[in-house]
Amino acid sequence: MGKNKKIALVGNPNSGKTSLFNQLTGLNQKVGNYPGVTVDKRSGTIKLPNEQVCELIDLPGTYSLSSKNDDEKVVQDILLNPDSKDLPDLLIIVADGTNLARNLFLASQVIEMGIPSILAINMVDIIEKSGDQLKIDEVSRYFDIPVTAISARKKKGIHELLEIATQQLKPTEQSLFKAGQYTSLLEDSKHLFNSRTPYMLFKQINNAKTLLEEKELQELNAITKKNNYESLKEEILEISDRVSTVNKATEKFYIKKSKDKQKNITDKIDQYVTHPVWGLFIFLAVFFVIFQAIFTFASYPMDLINDGIVDLGIWVGNFLPDSWFTDFIVDGIFAGLAGVFVFVPQIMILFALIAILEDTGYLSRVSFMADGLLKRFGMNGKSVVPLVGGFACAIPAIMAARAIENRKERFITIFITPLMACSARLPVYVFLVSFIAPDEYIWGFVSVQGLYMMGLYLLGFVVGLLVAIVINIFSSKNSDNSFILELPNYKVPSFRNALNTMINKGKIFVVQAGKVILVASIILWVLSYFGPGDRFEKIETKYETLITENETKVDSLYAKMNSEKIENSYLGIMGKTIEPAIQPLGFDWKIGIALVASFAAREVFVGTMSTIYSVEGGEENEKGLKAIKFSYATAFSLLIFYVFALQCMSTIAVVRQETGSWIVTIVQFISFTAIAYVASWLTFNVLG
Repeated sequence: MGKNKKIALVGNPNSGKTSLFNQLTGLNQKVGNYPGVTVDKRSGTIKLPNEQVCELIDLPGTYSLSSKNDDEKVVQDILLNPDSKDLPDLLIIVADGTNLARNLFLASQVIEMGIPSILAINMVDIIEKSGDQLKIDEVSRYFDIPVTAISARKKKGIHELLEIATQQLKPTEQSLFKAGQYTSLLEDSKHLFNSRTPYMLFKQINNAKTLLEEKELQELNAITKKNNYESLKEEILEISDRVSTVNKATEKFYIKKSKDKQKNITDKIDQYVTHPVWGLFIFLAVFFVIFQAIFTFASYPMDLINDGIVDLGIWVGNFLPDSWFTDFIVDGIFAGLAGVFVFVPQIMILFALIAILEDTGYLSRVSFMADGLLKRFGMNGKSVVPLVGGFACAIPAIMAARAIENRKERFITIFITPLMACSARLPVYVFLVSFIAPDEYIWGFVSVQGLYMMGLYLLGFVVGLLVAIVINIFSSKNSDNSFILELPNYKVPSFRNALNTMINKGKIFVVQAGKVILVASIILWVLSYFGPGDRFEKIETKYETLITENETKVDSLYAKMNSEKIENSYLGIMGKTIEPAIQPLGFDWKIGIALVASFAAREVFVGTMSTIYSVEGGEENEKGLKAIKFSYATAFSLLIFYVFALQCMSTIAVVRQETGSWIVTIVQFISFTAIAYVASWLTFNVLG
């Protein structure tokens, strides 16, 4: 047998396309990236009523075949290139029946790509509830393709849709494109392209830079000059004519029996949701719940995963002989796996909530309200979700930036998100603030230490915006400064969509970023477990004698032995090597070790300091660290360093994953380290 039939879903954002994809494929999905861009490539397998197995592809949502955003450009690159490996055998165009005119504009473009197509008009349950009636047969005659009514959420009409997909369909010969205006141009240039229809050739000419080689481009330029053809001008004129034609036709596709009841409800809700004052309070309340969900609700499964994997490692270690290999399995492999899987609950919870907010239509309102502020910093309204999410964890927040279509705006958002004070910084902040701020209250209820904590969060946010301004000014990639956003009607969210989104995003993180985190964890373990020469043997011999002579102090002696081992390990040597560079910041080699070790996770800093100084936990922890003259200036300098420094290999891995560039990742790391160093140096020298 030949290859499986390839079916692709195409449609506007918020048309219900992804809901239909989830209904058809369930959890039988694969998620990856399209080559060269961080755009989700979702595919799955389905079985048609005639038992034929097909591959189903969920193409990114797009408003037209003329946009230059990454998500929408993916659709153009596939549909305008007959040689694309992702080119489908059949297109299912999903249109929102409650906004039919806007959706049919894209449908009219896609239908004329010369690929067999089915138009699935979604949300018919909402249309019927309003009392209106849709003339399905009229739409079908107009476009000369099969048209069916569905409700993806309620699984209505899906079987009928799949029955149509089993038929041997042919591309339509009807067209809204007025090819007669461009007869000479199309005839002169058709030999340069592999075109199925005149309209497809017209679109290929306007997107020639991605389809032709340099020599062919030069020939095309000569042809366009000969025909006095201006690509942008003619594209706009064609779009304008198409929009007008589709809008007039759509009026005949409905039998209106009532006013748009759903729209009226949406307008009433928007009076509060998009209100300058009440909208802000609603926004804060919604994102407070999201923040708490990521910060608090995820803590139990995170602890369970971390403890479970670590305990499993210890259990496995009990069956192995006492050796370095056993320690590698327990403290290297299993601890590294814990460092990967521990973030999965946060990622899954954040993306589930984002999916729910997007389904309801609220996320579009948030983006709309935030756009006016964020565009001044080179971002757009959709950047608000990653930035707010960054206060919980930069890893899922950076992944959430995929919703930002414009490459420059997404880049700026990803670049500054690590400056938002994540939950991993909290243990470091709490620990160090106790050294510099008294445990007192102003007016009896305002905590001084709490004010310091708030100041640290604000400092990271403000500097993040300043960095965004700098990038925006000096960036060579100009944003188109347009922010096209639909404010859809409010709908009941699909929890099935949320579940699928949770699982898929968790998979992406574990498979892609997890590999880097695991390798880095193993490297850190090797550096801390081994040392040059026979240093470790001498330390063990020394403490074996002391332990034999002081049986009542076994625990403290073991702690001191581990401390000396760390000091003489490769990690300790690294700490001493960088000591001259960090001394101007008020740091010694011991703090240097903790800085290096905290690349595994920022919160490791406190535990590493405790181990190095042989200090046990609880209240004695603070007293012990204070006893070693952890000065006010040093503590403050460390605080400022951790506000800015990119001390998290998991974040580094995700930035590399989402930008697709090690250069960007290295530049970000060096930039934030430089900012942290200078700010920390100034702090120490002013306070020292």
